[in-house]
Amino acid sequence: MSTGSNLSIRFKEKSSQDMLVEKLKDEIEANLNNEQFGIDSLAQSMGMSRSSLHRKLHKHLGISTSQFIREYRLKRALDILKREEVTASETAYRVGFSSPTYFNTCFHKFYGFTPGEVKLRNNVEIEGLIQGASAATEKTGTKKRTLWIALVIIAMISVAAYLYSTTFKENEQIGQIQPTEGEKSIAVMPLKNLTGNPDLDYISDGMTDAIISRLAKISSLEKVIPFMSILNYKETDNTTKEIATELGVARMLQGNLQISGNQIKINLQLIDGHSNDHLWSEEYIKEWKSDEIFKIQADVVEGIANNMNVAISDNEFDAIQKVPTANKHAYTLYLQAEFQRNKASKTAYAHAIPLYEKAIAQDSNFVEAYVGLASIWSFGGLVWGIHDEQEAWEKAKKLLKKALTIDSTNLGIEEELYTGYFYYDWNFELVEPYYQRISKQSYVDKTPAIKADYPIKTGRYKEAIAALDTQISADPTVGIYFLFKAEALMLLGKTDEIKDLLESVDPLYSDNWFYLRESVKLYYYLAEYQKSRQQLNRILTRFPDYPPILVWFNAIYAKMDGNHDEAADHLAELHQRYVKGTSGSPAWFIALYYSHIKDYEKAFEWLQKSYDRHEVEMTWLREEPLLTPIRNDARYKELYDKVGFSDIGLPPKSSNSN
Repeated sequence: MSTGSNLSIRFKEKSSQDMLVEKLKDEIEANLNNEQFGIDSLAQSMGMSRSSLHRKLHKHLGISTSQFIREYRLKRALDILKREEVTASETAYRVGFSSPTYFNTCFHKFYGFTPGEVKLRNNVEIEGLIQGASAATEKTGTKKRTLWIALVIIAMISVAAYLYSTTFKENEQIGQIQPTEGEKSIAVMPLKNLTGNPDLDYISDGMTDAIISRLAKISSLEKVIPFMSILNYKETDNTTKEIATELGVARMLQGNLQISGNQIKINLQLIDGHSNDHLWSEEYIKEWKSDEIFKIQADVVEGIANNMNVAISDNEFDAIQKVPTANKHAYTLYLQAEFQRNKASKTAYAHAIPLYEKAIAQDSNFVEAYVGLASIWSFGGLVWGIHDEQEAWEKAKKLLKKALTIDSTNLGIEEELYTGYFYYDWNFELVEPYYQRISKQSYVDKTPAIKADYPIKTGRYKEAIAALDTQISADPTVGIYFLFKAEALMLLGKTDEIKDLLESVDPLYSDNWFYLRESVKLYYYLAEYQKSRQQLNRILTRFPDYPPILVWFNAIYAKMDGNHDEAADHLAELHQRYVKGTSGSPAWFIALYYSHIKDYEKAFEWLQKSYDRHEVEMTWLREEPLLTPIRNDARYKELYDKVGFSDIGLPPKSSNSN
């Protein structure tokens, strides 16, 4: 192709792009005072989808659709303020801002001075500002590249200076240097419910969770703190800087939610976690309809990404825009169910189940509702002891497989399924290839079941520690991560490291049921009986749920104290639960009780019963410290093979193994 032809093609491409921009401006101008005219309205008027318009604008101007609309309105506002005798508030409404306060904030950020100062500037200054703002918009992509190059150069100089300065220091001193938090990290604080009705907390919590979930889809963000960790800060007196430091993030999103009639309003502000400086704010007003709510969530995520200079790929953009359900009632039921599930108790689970079921009845393709309901069944059938184990797993598995037919790319569904294949089915042959695959991926699990608990129970302690360090780096607020790491360290014989670790995190999780439960067991294995009892007492006095593992510990400590009748009563309760067929592995814990008192014949009797009942705690068979004395017994090796450890070529440990 000739040079002339290439120039002609480029000219036509440029012309078509410029024509698109002009048409977009015309549409915004025609709807200038309509505050409801946003991304969807503009895309619809152009006969395009949101994602298509986003891609075209980002490719041509390097900005998002929402930014393009906002900047056009601001330019028109400056023109009106310059030519007419009007107030800033009147101008705000004329260019489509519903809030004069937000208009003033955006105007000042864009031009460097407030709307009220426009009259103080001459026409030459104003014209220069208009041209400067226009050039800034059109050359954003170039500026970003220039800035990136400059930052790289600065970084190289900084690294060189750092290396030079540390050349003369001892290695120990170098090791003490702590990295700063990545600038592309964020925590979304729970939205404050300002409706005046505490029963609507499920909406504010649901919106918070949805924003976090969508942000987590953006790979350019280095860290997004999960919702369950954020709930710990719902009622806190800590400052923004203190929370940011605890979570290891550079940015904090704060806001509130209000509802008036059928309208929902969300006010947000992005805060610098280091300086507490205000970086960005926005007000969103929509009708309480599922499609409108999801648009708010998507717009919020786009706004955050723009203001953090975070790139969103086309696939990620599509994922952020995804509408989980078009049924308003189904979504409301789902939010109510999630609100109950997050309370994490037997009573709350009982309330959540029918809400999830009603949501699915309203929309049979609502993936999130299937997954939420499956997690309740799956979790309730494990050591907690709420649901019958096999019934719980069959229901969870059916729900997860259904969800996977609707969304075959959902990593969370796959993770839940393989977690069940391990705990409930003992299917090591199926789980091992999955473990090998995900252990090489950067995907961070919601729970450390396969990446951490599975390798611990199959003797790969160092692999588990490496995975847990990644989990902790991504979210240092989840106490159970530290407990799993401590278990791996224990099995490696690193007692001093365990004590240092627990001493640093124990005070942070004194009100966390899961952390307390695991720490009771860990301190027991470390022969730190007083600390174990303290953690046990915290659970028994603060939480109503009383699964078999806690009955076991009560029996052990009663026996250690010489209270034989009390120990017998607790043991009888475990027997009764076994007879009733309850979950929570009562036969397993009876076996451990007899192992504790060194009655190994009784221990084998109840291990066999635990195997026959297919209890989930049998996955501990290889690593359980109390079973160390009987590992060379033929009966133990037979159980070991039947559970499935040998299916992946894993030999049993001997009684002499550490």
